[in-house]
Amino acid sequence: MVRRIEKTVRPTVARGAPSGYRDKREPEMRIRRLIAAALVTAIVGVAAGCGGGSDSSSGVLRIGTASYIDSLNPFNYIEGQAYIAMQMIFPQFVQYNDAFEFEGDLAESWTTSEDGKDWTFKLRPNAKWSDGEPLTAADAAWTINTTVKYAKDATAVAAAALAHVKNAEAIDDTTVVVHYESPVGNVLAQLEQVFILPEHVWGPKVGADGKGLKSYHPEFNLPIVGAGPYTITQYEKKGTTAFKPYADFYGPPSNASGVALTYYTNADAVIAGLKNGDIDWTDQVPFVAVDAVKRAPNVVVTTIPGSETTNITWNSNPAKPKNRELLDPAVKKALSMCVDRKQIIAVVFAGYATKVESIVGHISPLENPDLGPLEYDCAAANAALDKLGYAKSKTTAVRMVPATTGTYAQEAHQMAYEIVTPTSTDFNVDRSFDIVKDGFARLGVTVTQKVGGDATAAFAVETGDCSGPESKQYTGFDIAMWDWIGYVDPDFMLSVVTKGQWCSWSDTGANNPAYDKMYDEQGITVDPEARRTLVYEMQKIVYDNFYYTQLTNHLGIDAHVDTWTDFSPKLSGYSKVYYTSPRQP
Repeated sequence: MVRRIEKTVRPTVARGAPSGYRDKREPEMRIRRLIAAALVTAIVGVAAGCGGGSDSSSGVLRIGTASYIDSLNPFNYIEGQAYIAMQMIFPQFVQYNDAFEFEGDLAESWTTSEDGKDWTFKLRPNAKWSDGEPLTAADAAWTINTTVKYAKDATAVAAAALAHVKNAEAIDDTTVVVHYESPVGNVLAQLEQVFILPEHVWGPKVGADGKGLKSYHPEFNLPIVGAGPYTITQYEKKGTTAFKPYADFYGPPSNASGVALTYYTNADAVIAGLKNGDIDWTDQVPFVAVDAVKRAPNVVVTTIPGSETTNITWNSNPAKPKNRELLDPAVKKALSMCVDRKQIIAVVFAGYATKVESIVGHISPLENPDLGPLEYDCAAANAALDKLGYAKSKTTAVRMVPATTGTYAQEAHQMAYEIVTPTSTDFNVDRSFDIVKDGFARLGVTVTQKVGGDATAAFAVETGDCSGPESKQYTGFDIAMWDWIGYVDPDFMLSVVTKGQWCSWSDTGANNPAYDKMYDEQGITVDPEARRTLVYEMQKIVYDNFYYTQLTNHLGIDAHVDTWTDFSPKLSGYSKVYYTSPRQP
């Protein structure tokens, strides 16, 4: 599974915010209160009408978030909240349990052929879509075959999880066989990321070359036809989205009589909503506010190991036209050596983070432990840049890039760059930028912040014009600062720097054919130790080339009112129980 991750939250305190900043939140808080209250009443009314029985004072789990659901289309989304929402409305073959082992979701059991190329899944019988149509193996086979058919374009966002799949076939209503070109070592980890779609709804949307699949907006055609524990009856991108329990869900039912996910413009407003009793739960406690939230009455704070990493993203497109010195790993390493990660951890994350070196992060058991560490040493960084020939100007003290030919051919210019930052992060990216800026300044390198907008807008700055020729892609930025949420299996995070992920998940524009070949090889390497060797080597390639400078791996911090129990915060994005397990005693 993967989501470009962001649990999108604006910085805890806006840069240069006026003294009346908190007071200016009050109109929003009142509006959110009214909307959420009305929605809770509506959800409970629907649940009662369906036999669920509850009242407006209890039963609906009210979640506050500074993220938003940008899309409910598995072929066209970027936000973490979108992934979680789709997990709640669409079936999957398997999901993770509390021990991070695989268990069946729609699949009851599975077997493998002797040669490892054919995986047979027995699906739960008598499952139904929320519109009453049968949910069968034909839907699962259609989803896989359609995704594979249009993998190079319309379905690319989802297709990485189906690498090496030849096709799928429905043997009967409850049996689907997935045929692979070669044995694959992480089939269940890949299929966990596949949302099974109703063919009778999505089939007519395919259009020419599958492009209709990418442009379809199920969130505008409510209620969404799904078969998970919920269906969505109200959608507001930056408002409140209503999850109504689906009575015929094939798995354990929701303990809540409904879920209301309400968007707030920043994390401070979310916490205010929690303290005021407007919401019951949030997974986005600002790091610098953790201690204060812990002191709030009737609030429980939970800290868990996190899968989210922050980084400096370097444009690694070999054809980028400007500032080509930033393609040189030696230059990027020198700049990175003067970034004080300890200060970032202390100031931005209030200590709730650790250093990280690998793209896959600490959550993966296949994280390469032998990378780095990259030590903070500005003196050595200055010496390295001097040796590379980037001398400081005698008049401005800014380093100069001389006119060069060869690999990094370009005209002379200053070492002055923009760093793109999104507004949608769950850490104070502005403060992180300030620390990076100060470090670069100590090296004679000037950077300015370019606020790229929300996740969709900022990602578009990185990718460039994906509707045009390749020459227009990954050419308009030099550096970005962002985050990723990784997976237990490292396949997805390793895929984001392949050429095949351009204009899909790639945010670097990296183009390394040798690496891409290794990526394909690890996918069909069944022996665990042989695959580990390949995965370690790939992480080292990413590290040595400085496609990213990894900064931190931070903890996940949840807070909920004590009138709700049985939360499973570590299963965010890994299991449907993330929403279905909370209950009111």
